[in-house]
Amino acid sequence: MNTKELFKDYYDAWLNDLKDLLRIPSVLTEFNPKNTEAPFGEGVRASLDYMLDLARRDGFKAVNVDNYAGFIEWGEGDEIVVILCHLDVVPATGTWTNPPFDPIIKGNKLYARGSSDDKGPLMATYYALKMLKDEGYTPKKKIRFFFGCDEESGSRCLEHYIEKYPECDYGFSPDADFPCIYAEKGISTIKFEGKTSSKELVSFEAGSAANVVPDKASATISLDLSKEFKEFLKDNNLKGEVKGNTYTLFGKSAHGSTPEKGINAATQLASFLNIFINDSFLSFVSNTLKDDHYGTKLNMDVVDSEMGHTSSNPAIYHVENGSFSIVDNLRYTKSFDFESKMKELEATLAKSNIKLTVLGNSTYHYVPKDSKLIKDLLKAFNKWTPELPDEDREPLSIGGGTYARDFKNAVAFGVIFPHEGDCMHMPDEFANIDNLVKSVFIIKDAIVNICD
Repeated sequence: MNTKELFKDYYDAWLNDLKDLLRIPSVLTEFNPKNTEAPFGEGVRASLDYMLDLARRDGFKAVNVDNYAGFIEWGEGDEIVVILCHLDVVPATGTWTNPPFDPIIKGNKLYARGSSDDKGPLMATYYALKMLKDEGYTPKKKIRFFFGCDEESGSRCLEHYIEKYPECDYGFSPDADFPCIYAEKGISTIKFEGKTSSKELVSFEAGSAANVVPDKASATISLDLSKEFKEFLKDNNLKGEVKGNTYTLFGKSAHGSTPEKGINAATQLASFLNIFINDSFLSFVSNTLKDDHYGTKLNMDVVDSEMGHTSSNPAIYHVENGSFSIVDNLRYTKSFDFESKMKELEATLAKSNIKLTVLGNSTYHYVPKDSKLIKDLLKAFNKWTPELPDEDREPLSIGGGTYARDFKNAVAFGVIFPHEGDCMHMPDEFANIDNLVKSVFIIKDAIVNICD
């Protein structure tokens, strides 16, 4: 089915509206709840105003949630369907071929920060609703199309919304992958703390975010190991440098949900130093944490038939004045009993005089594959993708977290197609225009399926 032909009466208006939204640099400048007019900054507020004005232009009821978020409300009935998108974008760092907030089309790709995450999907969803409204359709359930302002920096927008509007019978978030994501691992941030046992290790630093594999680690030591370090780097195909008594090793960053895709600079550097320095911190990192992406050595790996392995990303390291701390990003399955496992881990670490602290925990998210919601979404997706093989129609389980996990019966649904690839958060971010247009029709049918 030629979705571009079916969309021809809307295409120019949709593209112009999307480009105008992409031109707004809606990057968090500072979270300031005292600034009630723009708690996430002026750019984010401008994008919120833009969408609220667009909704009112087209005859929708638009609600501003204290400048934290907004939503369109449409339809009748007691049951509520929430559709979750966001307006904020990550900073446009790195080298861009074109200005990141000046959208440009090359071939079939629309380049701009936010084109794929999440303004492109948001505008596809908006036009799905607009087309339904223009056709005279009236939902038998109440639809709330939510557009948040802080998804990239903690989802304080959604927390604020839920305080006022906690109800949701069905929901989906077009901010991930097709066909849909029915399961998301639990996400916990834990900290290991202890004492170092050598004078040779002066300091050790790596990482700045728990959900990122550290790609740089530095240690200051009182020994001259520059020759041995160069040999280690060469033998292990790694890069690094020595400046005075400071040894720096470079790894490869990756998302905390897939630590096996990166090279943890901290564990690599610790494993080198452990050869020459007898220290409790270095021994723990190199013998227990290094290359143990499933947390097996700490008995944390609980395999689930649907959600796979536990994952462990020891991400942030700090050594100073004889003490150390390590922050680990643990992602666990529905078969993982979090409370009992933490007690077990605490007892295990105590034997090595290491203290465990749970800094935060978001339990796993799971919606059964045979639920009405999943069936309705897959029915819409399958209708518009007859060319795909059966294996690309199976709902997905992931280690990451999406907006959907804040509601019991909600899942992530599109708009990255199978094998399309993901350029979110990267320089020269782009969206496939044909796939965005196809998403309009998939989301449109999904809404009808859920509401009927």
